Amino acid sequence: MKDLEDEARIKAYMAAKMAHIKMYNECMNLADGLDVEKFAELVRADEREACAQVCEELVLAYAGNASATANQCAEAIRARGEK
Repeated sequence: MKDLEDEARIKAYMAAKMAHIKMYNECMNLADGLDVEKFAELVRADEREACAQVCEELVLAYAGNASATANQCAEAIRARGEK
């Protein structure tokens, strides 16, 4: 069993490492191409999604008007990226 657990941990580590390397390479490619605007847009998109997720967590935490307002907030944040 220990070998299977070790193998699963190693696979999870390698998957996380490869995701990190992929993100790093994408960032470096953007920097090499001097596409600063594209890089900034990716960062803004990530930040918008993070903010929208906070609003969605509020939807789960509250009921009634607060929940509806938090849901509208999440939708409005995501809509900003669609302009």
